Parts: sequence; structure tokens; C-alpha cells
Amino acid sequence: DPSDLAAFADRCPMSSILADYPTKLATWLAGQGQPDYRSRQIGHWLFARRSGSFAEMTDLPARLRDDLANRFAFWTSQIVRHTQAADETEKLLLRLTDASDIECVLLRDGPRRTVCISSQVGCAMGCVFCASGLEGVKRNLTTAEILEQLLRLQRLLPPEERLSHLVVMGMGEPLANLDELLPALALAHR
Repeated sequence: DPSDLAAFADRCPMSSILADYPTKLATWLAGQGQPDYRSRQIGHWLFARRSGSFAEMTDLPARLRDDLANRFAFWTSQIVRHTQAADETEKLLLRLTDASDIECVLLRDGPRRTVCISSQVGCAMGCVFCASGLEGVKRNLTTAEILEQLLRLQRLLPPEERLSHLVVMGMGEPLANLDELLPALALAHR
């Protein structure tokens, strides 16, 4: 629905908390007079504690949580569809702020918890067996958009489970977007 998309874009004019992470966040925090360790605290909430909002970061001062919410977007994508197969595979269709859609998947296989993420909107490779390339490539995803897929999929797991494998075989050709993909993978590896 175009009105839903417009409302979403209106709610998301801010920069992602994941944009140029952690440099941009650390610089902003320093400008706010916050101690250096705040950046690590926030990173812990984002990547290890699976926070879904700044309000959940309860070991941060309430004022800082409010300031973060007024300065950064926690989520810049919107979940358009969430499906789960009989084998517990879960797929998310995400709508980005430019109205582009991408998919990402959580696969469960025994003890393995594998995520399959996208690196581009569409694909230029033209493989005959793949629907992602039917309309070509629209654009590369940003590092923040790549990371956000990981965070969204990670939140689907119960607290005692961890992601064990990461595959970049969703939409797009990962080698065609290395400049944005490699920083995301480095952060995911932490």
C-alpha cells in the first residue's frame, strides 16, 4: 500500500544506527559528552542482546536512550512478510526506505542456525535458474542494510540459540558489492 510506504518513509528520515558503525555512533556520543564505553554498551545491545529498540537498552541513562531515538533510526527496513515453513525455515521480505524489497532467510538444520542474506536489490548476473535477476540489479545494499538483515533474523531465535553460519546468497552477487559487504561481515564476525 503506497500510503503505508509513505508513512514508513516519514518515520524513517534519520540515519540508521548501523550506518558507518561504530565510527559515526562513537563520534556522536563524544559530541554528547558521553564516555567512550557507551559505544561498546550500545554495540552489545545491538549484536549480542538482540535489542529491538533503544528503550530496551536499560543500562543506558533514560535521557541517552531518548537522544538516541531522536537522532538515529533503530530499524530502517519494514517487514512486509514473515513466513515460516514446516521445517522451521523463516523468510523475511523487507521493504527498504526507497521502496525496494529484499529477502533474507533463517535456516535451522540440527544445531546449525544459518542466515542467508541479500547484498543487492536485484541482480545483474542473469542466472537462468534465479528469479532475483529477472529485472536486473537496482542498486547495492549499504553496510547498514546488510547488517540489519542479520539483526532481524537473529531476533527470530530464542535467547539460548546463536547464529552459526552466514551465507550471502540472497538477492544479488556479493562480489559485486564488496565495499559494503566486507565491513558488514567484519562486524558480524565480532
